[in-house]
Amino acid sequence: MRRQIRESTVTLEHIQTIRTSKGKVYRYLRLPGQPRMKLPDLPIDHPDFLAAYAAASAAAPKKLRAAPGTITALCEAYLRSEMFLAHSENYRALLRRHIDAIRAQAEDAKAAHLRPEDIADDLAVLKPNVAGHRLKAWRQLCAFGADPTVRLLKTDPSKSVIKPKAPKTEGHPPWSAAEIERFRCRWPIGSVPRACFELLYWTGARISDAVRIGPGMVGRDGVLAFRQQKTGDEAFVPWTCALPPYAAAMIEDRDTMHAALACLTGHMTFLATHGGRTRSHKALGTVIADAARTAKIEGRSAHGLRKSRAMRLAEAGATTHQIAAWTGHQSLSEVQHYTEAADRRRAVRGTEQDQNFVKSPVQSVKNRK
Repeated sequence: MRRQIRESTVTLEHIQTIRTSKGKVYRYLRLPGQPRMKLPDLPIDHPDFLAAYAAASAAAPKKLRAAPGTITALCEAYLRSEMFLAHSENYRALLRRHIDAIRAQAEDAKAAHLRPEDIADDLAVLKPNVAGHRLKAWRQLCAFGADPTVRLLKTDPSKSVIKPKAPKTEGHPPWSAAEIERFRCRWPIGSVPRACFELLYWTGARISDAVRIGPGMVGRDGVLAFRQQKTGDEAFVPWTCALPPYAAAMIEDRDTMHAALACLTGHMTFLATHGGRTRSHKALGTVIADAARTAKIEGRSAHGLRKSRAMRLAEAGATTHQIAAWTGHQSLSEVQHYTEAADRRRAVRGTEQDQNFVKSPVQSVKNRK
């Protein structure tokens, strides 16, 4: 009987490859929960590389299973749960960072002994904004542990912990009309920064959503609809359809956006790289920030364009529900901030006829001189 020879390939797991701008390639062994280890600068199929990979894998400390009933065991169970996996990728990454921090300091402490004071003490050493995220992680963890199907906690100790009060800030400032014009003058139609800018400005989308928006999300009715990563809610943006009355004067913005995107057509997403790969949200944020600085615009970000669109809609007379449908804001109270600001601005402005009436007495005085 003729002997058959089968060729097979073996996948080397947990290898991190880093390529520099000059083409140099570095490889590391990066096991979960362990510091990365440098591997030889050799081809991945070289015998010496494989021997070093095997030696590094064998030398890495083995991860021990947490003792039952401990906070560490609760953390590990939560990270495997459907409750955790149901969140968006970005929110899971945020939760995991805080869960890992909780797990690192908990050691062998029992989950049943967890008290509200312990959680409050953990938050006390953190900055207010960070403490707010840590408390969200604690609440997720405790709600999971107190679930009747899990029963690692008898009660939820996080419920009585008060959220740390963060100092009030304006966050990412919106772009002014002059800054928008300056950016457009510096970056012409046909450039990548201009395409990224116009898509963000027209849609009012977060950068995590903007990088995923593509032609397939535009319906037959000419409306762009996409589900947001952060909230899971849908946002609806007039793409090619007739504009609603409150946005009729924004037709030039939309036409400019379509012209700017023409240099990046032919891919699954509007802002794909020239190689067709979906651009990362971090890269998109960097493109806008760097391009703004080049245009001599300081302190402006991609998220500021989201605020600018919401403000312009409010100033055009859009209601809170209309703005929220466009930008995808989940909280109407947040959108109301824009509409109230627009109402206050309108409250001190008269009509053109009123302004002429105010000017006329002044003019008459000058004439009498």
